[in-house]
Amino acid sequence: MANKSVYQDFDTDALAYFALESDTIYGVLSNTECNKVLCTQDQTTYEKINSILTVPTENDQTFRTKKKAFILPKCNVSQDRLKAALKEHGITVTNDYELADLIIGHEEISTHKLQNAENIPSTVMMNKLWNYETTKGDANKLGVLKKISDSGLECILTPKITDNVRYYDIDIEDSLYDTWMITGMALNLAHIIDTTDVSVIDPETVLHASATKMTLDEELFNDLKAQLNAYGDDKALALKIIPTIDYKKNYHLLWQFSQDCSSITYADNRDKDLQYWLKESGFLDFERKSAQDMILWLEQEEKLDKVTFRYLEPIVRKEISIHNRDLYTFKVAVKKEYQKYLKND
Repeated sequence: MANKSVYQDFDTDALAYFALESDTIYGVLSNTECNKVLCTQDQTTYEKINSILTVPTENDQTFRTKKKAFILPKCNVSQDRLKAALKEHGITVTNDYELADLIIGHEEISTHKLQNAENIPSTVMMNKLWNYETTKGDANKLGVLKKISDSGLECILTPKITDNVRYYDIDIEDSLYDTWMITGMALNLAHIIDTTDVSVIDPETVLHASATKMTLDEELFNDLKAQLNAYGDDKALALKIIPTIDYKKNYHLLWQFSQDCSSITYADNRDKDLQYWLKESGFLDFERKSAQDMILWLEQEEKLDKVTFRYLEPIVRKEISIHNRDLYTFKVAVKKEYQKYLKND
């Protein structure tokens, strides 16, 4: 039975499958023990494992036949929201990836390049390391150095060690200037996915397959504006509703929402679902776009329709500036290529 920690014993079959048997397993010190990680110069295999864990193999219809899902660590959608969305299709969430037939994969399993001996987060499944050193500890000393020695692992130097022992009291074994770190969970799970019928889906697809997605219409738009301008429970309710809005519909109202309620970008940085929605919906970009910018962007993305155009175009028209009225008259008309959005079928 596997647990939720990214630090798992490396399966020998998985090591052989990815041809990583000859690469070195180091230790990463936590508060209680030295955890195993594999470091390799094989960037190609590293990227293959990352791709297996993050690239979806299921769509919004096919994943509904699955029974148990495992959510990879560091997911930027809350567990509660994903559990509720999966439950609609009879899928439960498990903390044991060995029991899962569906993996909720995402690109947050690795972080920015970890460098210069900074701490290695315990939720990172795999990552590039730059400019680290290693030590075997010292069996003749107490504390951290003895713990490292007792583990039998050459341990990667981080503040977990240097905050407790002076640097010049540590025997340095090796330098890891440019290497790729893989945890047991990443390797073992990638092997399972690539050799069985366990499949991968992204959080976005799960959320958009939910029947609880709300469409931002005029009524909801006005309600949310009023609630966000209020305080206490009304505002808190609005902030919980926003992540359930389907941001692939009614782009004109999404744009207007970004113009009128831009303050929600500062509302609660701790709310994972709200922050995920703000990023994925384009809200942060829309608030910087003019009505004309929005029309041009929607056209480029092949998302422009009559309703959206007829909402945004009058706003653009109000911004037209004409001078020299004492001598000239002017006639303004929508360009030919946009006139199709003004006609009724």
